[in-house]
Amino acid sequence: MLDTAGASRGSDAKELALLQQTWNKAPVDSFSSAENARAWETNSPGDGGRAVVKILYDRPSGELRVRGRWKGKPFAKTIVVEQDFASALSLARDFIREQTSR
Repeated sequence: MLDTAGASRGSDAKELALLQQTWNKAPVDSFSSAENARAWETNSPGDGGRAVVKILYDRPSGELRVRGRWKGKPFAKTIVVEQDFASALSLARDFIREQTSR
């Protein structure tokens, strides 16, 4: 999660809880600089056949970015987060399932 304005806007805890609830076995990292978030987002672990998925919530731009690789093929999608963060997470989860079921 990228939040250059900090948690002072109040929704950080709720968004973090929704991320953890949606992907309960995945670690959730927070970044305060765009450079660190970009480095994390583009650094792909090299473990051949296993699915690799990274999700970055860029609060300042209002985007949820999904990047992944399944069976050697990359996939990506940007979801605009309007008012409902939970709906955006649901769209991301559905997209990931669609991509990794092929």
